[in-house]
Amino acid sequence: DVELSPNQLRNVEKAIGKPVLDRPGVIIEIFSQHARTKEAKTQVEIARLNYLLPRLAHFWTHFERQRGGMQLKGMGEKQIEVDRRLVKKRIEILRGRLASIEKERTVQRAGRKSVLKVAFVGYTNAGKSTLLNALTHSNVRAEDKLFATLDASVRALDPHSHPPIVAIDTVGFISRLPPSLIASFRSTLEELHQADLLVHVVDASCENPKEQLKVTEEVLKDLGVEKKARITVLNKADLLGNLKTRNIARIICPGSLLISAINKNDVDRLREVILEHFRKELEVWEVLLPYGESKLEAQVHAHGSVERVQHIQKGTFYRVRIEPGWARKLGLARYKL
Repeated sequence: DVELSPNQLRNVEKAIGKPVLDRPGVIIEIFSQHARTKEAKTQVEIARLNYLLPRLAHFWTHFERQRGGMQLKGMGEKQIEVDRRLVKKRIEILRGRLASIEKERTVQRAGRKSVLKVAFVGYTNAGKSTLLNALTHSNVRAEDKLFATLDASVRALDPHSHPPIVAIDTVGFISRLPPSLIASFRSTLEELHQADLLVHVVDASCENPKEQLKVTEEVLKDLGVEKKARITVLNKADLLGNLKTRNIARIICPGSLLISAINKNDVDRLREVILEHFRKELEVWEVLLPYGESKLEAQVHAHGSVERVQHIQKGTFYRVRIEPGWARKLGLARYKL
């Protein structure tokens, strides 16, 4: 359950007579099995190749057998340097491909600037995707497996909310995640930088929820998003046996919300907590828009929650709850009737 050096790998393989995968190798294999989109597959392949480079001499035969489609045919020890150059070239090509995908993702993010974003984070298999499906009435891939989600999935949290709110599912974390994987998936995790709120999902039924909390905190800190507003959710309450166990779960993480993603009342309660968080972030603005400003009126409706509309001689009076930043961006000025 640790990362082995090339020499250690060679010695263990000699001792047991079979190919060996250490912890990072196993994690990369699991990631590979769950990669579905072009972006995820590219990210996993970059991580795999970066992991392979320092182990080329000892891993090459096993690697070719697992990834025969890569068309990198080693010719033994004398060809290791040639193969190393081929791998580096392949990594360069993949990074270029990933950069193109990231440009597309940046365009998509720009289109979501007008909406509020809540990102779901947490240890792998904590139930983030199941919870997101329940909250958004959608069908993001959710399985009881490690790393079932490798892509950032975006869904509307509440289609009737103003301003709109979207929920973002992200790749699950794990202790001692290989640095090469964190680097490879940084473009996917970039969604966390754009989020206005993080929902940290913890598996309350696991043996060591404190470890899950610690690992997620470390990854968020590494990504520079640890200071973002956050709601902590203890999920899988349905698997907790009795009241004492539930109380222990709350003691482990004070202030958290204990729920089950398969309980509709719990899901509705979490949705309301999220909506209330954003309501508190809004300010009440009373503004007067001159007649004929149809585009500005549309923007006010899109970015705020309109509470009152009144037509007077000078224009249309609005009482609206809106983010202060958007009020300034739209050039709104306060007006008293």
